[in-house]
Amino acid sequence: MAAPSILNQEFPREPRTHAGNPLYNHYCCQDGKWLAIAHLEPDRHWPKLCKALECEELRDDPRFDTVMNRSRNARALVEILDARFANHAREEWLRVLEKEGCIATPIQTPLEVVSDPQALSNQYIIDIGNLDTGCAKRVGFPWSFSDTPASYRTPAPKLGEHTQEIMQELGIGKKEANS
Repeated sequence: MAAPSILNQEFPREPRTHAGNPLYNHYCCQDGKWLAIAHLEPDRHWPKLCKALECEELRDDPRFDTVMNRSRNARALVEILDARFANHAREEWLRVLEKEGCIATPIQTPLEVVSDPQALSNQYIIDIGNLDTGCAKRVGFPWSFSDTPASYRTPAPKLGEHTQEIMQELGIGKKEANS
């Protein structure tokens, strides 16, 4: 947000195939779901990723054997990785990547986020009771303080629900309020 606010312009999103580090990118899996791999030390993780994706012949390929070579040949490598990830469902890839010590995470849809066990456990999504509509999920609180925990206590008031109370508090009677 700093650049657009300072320079008053937006920067176009870089295409995935132009990634300077294809090991820090997102990929679509066989089931149409996406995952992100996030290797900020790509030379260290390259052998692990090759093993996980069962493409160890790429490990010493001169096009991809160093971070600079992978960057120079990003388009080709992203195409290869796209094809590999398209062979299995996201959950299967996440298990394989974790087993090999790779850094990966699902890219969740909004429906997946509101049902995510960790998001629910951290109360990022909360269920609130509402007399008009029943229970509803809402975005929770992005912070948590041990001495003063955030909590949802009451629903937002309906239009005019507390008008009389506020008027009385201000010393304005019904007759004065209507004039």
